Amino acid sequence: MSSSEQVELELGQKAFVLGGGIRSDGSDPAHRRRGVYEPLTRRQILFRVAVIITAACSCLAVGVGIGISIGKSGGGSSAGEAEVSGVYADAAREPEDYLSFLVVGDWGRRGEYNQTVVAEAMGRCAELSKPAFVVSVGDNFYEGGLNSLDDPEFKQSFTDVYNHPSLQVPWHAVLGNHDYGDCGYNETRGEKECPNEADVNRSPSFQLHPTLRRRDWRWYAGRNFELRPVADVHMCFVDTNPHVTSYRKYDWFNRPGGLEQQVRSAESDKLKLMSTLQGSDARWKLVFGHHPMYSNGFWRDEVEDVRNALEVTIMQGGAAAYFNGHDHDLQHTSKEETVDVNCSGVTTPAKRRLHHFTSGAGSKTGRGFGTSETEFEYDGAGFASVRVSHDRMKVQFWGPALKGAEGLLYTVVINPILGC
Repeated sequence: MSSSEQVELELGQKAFVLGGGIRSDGSDPAHRRRGVYEPLTRRQILFRVAVIITAACSCLAVGVGIGISIGKSGGGSSAGEAEVSGVYADAAREPEDYLSFLVVGDWGRRGEYNQTVVAEAMGRCAELSKPAFVVSVGDNFYEGGLNSLDDPEFKQSFTDVYNHPSLQVPWHAVLGNHDYGDCGYNETRGEKECPNEADVNRSPSFQLHPTLRRRDWRWYAGRNFELRPVADVHMCFVDTNPHVTSYRKYDWFNRPGGLEQQVRSAESDKLKLMSTLQGSDARWKLVFGHHPMYSNGFWRDEVEDVRNALEVTIMQGGAAAYFNGHDHDLQHTSKEETVDVNCSGVTTPAKRRLHHFTSGAGSKTGRGFGTSETEFEYDGAGFASVRVSHDRMKVQFWGPALKGAEGLLYTVVINPILGC
């Protein structure tokens, strides 16, 4: 049974889909919950008409009351509502934006370590930015990922936390090292034991299984896949874990469905990424993975493996930006390199600039920074919003309501990669 068939399992032949975008793994991420239309009985029709009339009368009464109240007070919304609206005013989706989405990573801690306040801020921001979906750049469930399809952490860290109405959209997630079974490290970066006895059964396969969408319809996790939500935007999602050579010495490397198997296919996955990017006619090409290629954060000394494996491929393919997590902070770095590109069958050297955005501040932060150069860095909780139009992409970092820091932290506008 395919992923899409799994989702449709209980909906019957009259299921319908609102929203677009079919993923390369066969998943069909509807932007709203599916439903079934069935004929109504005469009694049901009369009952619904009565409810509508009652509701209309109530609304009229409330409207009159509000009008009187405003007339007396001379004001509109409350100060609290106006303040929130003002905080996220710059996130508002504009008419020329044909795609909007959020990016968050390193979050799944059962609502603790500021995960809940970040989720609340995401919800308020999304009220105005109106995202089509949310991208999770990995480390979705601490510690060590899920241990079964019924693992309560899925509900505790995802469904119960991201419950704001504006976040009821598809979530496209890649895997981080913790999703593969990594339960953390001690002060000397030695491997730690998992805290729960049930975690002996942990495997990334549970997070990837379409059955999870019976528990929460929004969840779409994958290793390597692509999404084209609109004609002008092509998004490639990459499993970066197989490229990190240091992981091969840890016990969790051999978990069922884990990295040992994925390392064997890493090179072919890279070739598929190259083919996809170079063959795409999209104006905007974006790539998402868990690990950074450049960082001034905690993992700044362990970025070379992923950079050596993927940077040139992504730049040759004409991607404008790479989004990642892993470092528990917010960062922006951009690098310009001369790479060989294929122009109408002729290999030509060309300058390409790739923007790197780290959005791994979905919960626990506070690890500090080194001395490497960045265009922006913030060692606190937060997330990113992205809005794409024909000629520009606006990426913004936002902070939640912690110590009065809620609101816009940083904005950058970038251009698409055009021509050879």
